[in-house]
Amino acid sequence: MDLAEWFRAKRWVALLELIDMLPTACRLNEAIANDPEMAAIMAEKRLERTDDADPWAPRLSEYDLNITVLREILHAVKGLRQVSIAAAGGKPGEETPFPAPYTEIDRAVEAAERNWAEMFVQQFGFSPEDI
Repeated sequence: MDLAEWFRAKRWVALLELIDMLPTACRLNEAIANDPEMAAIMAEKRLERTDDADPWAPRLSEYDLNITVLREILHAVKGLRQVSIAAAGGKPGEETPFPAPYTEIDRAVEAAERNWAEMFVQQFGFSPEDI
């Protein structure tokens, strides 16, 4: 693939799709993060974000076995911290798990579970809004 050829042929969509496929930890993203103009735009977007927006989750393409194992180790360390605090007589706070990728499959499973729960409560005369 010759990127100069794509540029001369004005294949902008293909170039943008290729850029979107770059990993998060790449020099392009570093340059964007260190650009003063882009940093101001990103900060403005972050401040405009509402609290009800979807929480951050890692991209599925960057979530491999190594990340899965590290996530499990992190959860185990957090659990040990909770146990240590409780054993010392303290009251441990609630630990939030490190997020995993959230896909359309997860959304479909949640919708199917919600539909099942609505049908189940309706068998007993309750309204789906009661859930």
